[in-house]
Amino acid sequence: MMLAMGESGLRKVYPVLESLAALIAGIIGGFIVSAVLGYDPFASISLILLSGFGNIEYLLSISVPLTLSALAFIVPLRAGLFNIGVEGQAYVGALAAVYVSSLTGFPLPIILAPLAGALIGFLIGVLRVYRGVNEVVSSIMLNWTLFYTVSFTISRYLRDPVIVHQSVRVDRMLSALEALLIALAITIAVHTILYRTTLGYYIRVMGSSPEALKYSGSSESRVTLTAMSLGGVLGGLAGALQVYTVSGFIDVTMSAVFGIGFMGIAAGLIGRATAVGALPASILISALIIGGHKLELVLGAPPELADVMIGVMMLALSAPYALRLLSSKVLG
Repeated sequence: MMLAMGESGLRKVYPVLESLAALIAGIIGGFIVSAVLGYDPFASISLILLSGFGNIEYLLSISVPLTLSALAFIVPLRAGLFNIGVEGQAYVGALAAVYVSSLTGFPLPIILAPLAGALIGFLIGVLRVYRGVNEVVSSIMLNWTLFYTVSFTISRYLRDPVIVHQSVRVDRMLSALEALLIALAITIAVHTILYRTTLGYYIRVMGSSPEALKYSGSSESRVTLTAMSLGGVLGGLAGALQVYTVSGFIDVTMSAVFGIGFMGIAAGLIGRATAVGALPASILISALIIGGHKLELVLGAPPELADVMIGVMMLALSAPYALRLLSSKVLG
C-alpha cells in the first residue's frame, strides 16, 4: 500500500521535476550559446532570467494576452486538433476591438472581438470537416491572408489621421489587475468546460480516441467545429486584450500583434496543454522576452543573441510534452 502511495505521489511530482530538468537544460543551452558568441554567459543568463520580474505590472500586462493565446491552442489540442490559426484569430480579434472601440466604448469591443476569432476558427473547422483540409494547412494560409487583410484595413479605413502608420487608438487601456482578472476568469471557465461538462468530455475523448467518440453520444464533425470555434473565441480575445493592455492600437506592419499566436503555442506546450498551466507558462515566456530586451541594453548585444537564447530555453521547456504528444500520435 505504501508502495502504491509512493508511486502515486511520484506520478504527481514527476511533471514538476521534468519541467525543472527542462529549464535547467534550457539554461545550460543559453549559457553555451552566449559563451560561443563571445558574451559573458553568467551576465547574459542572469539578465534574461531575472530582469523580467523587475516590473510585475508590465509583466502581467503582456502575459495576459499570451495566456489567452495559449488557451486558444490548448482547447482544440485536447480534441486532437492543431489550432495553428491562433495568430490569424488574434489579428481579427484585435481589428474588431479597434473598430468597435471607434464606434462605442469598453467593454463592448472585448465582448464582440472574440466573435470575429470564432468565425475564423469555425471556418477552419468547416474546411476540415466538409472538405477534408488539414487544419494546419488551412490555418497557415489563413494567417497570411488575414495578416494582409487587417494591414490593408488599418491603412485604408482605420488609420490615425496624425500617425498614419497606425490605427486609431482604443477608447481606454486596461490595468494589469483588470486584465489579470479577465484572464483568471477565462482560465477557470476553460478548465471547467474541459473537465466539468459533457462538451469537455467529448473533446477529451476525441483527443484520446476518435473511435471511442462514436459510442459516446457525439460525432467527430460536431466536436471539431465546436473545439475550433472555442479556440477562435479565445484567439480573438487574445488579440483584443493585446490591444487593450499592451499596445492600444494596431500598426500597418502588424508588429503590435504579430507573433502572439505562435508564442501561445509554445506557452500551451510548456503549460502541458492544461488551462491552469497556461498563465504560469505565459508569465515565464514574457519574463524571458523582457529579459532579452534588458540583455540588449546592458550588454549591447544584438537582438539575435537574445532571440537564440530564449528560443533554446523555450524549446527545452516545451520539448517534453511536445515529444510525448508526437509519440502518442505516431504510436497511437
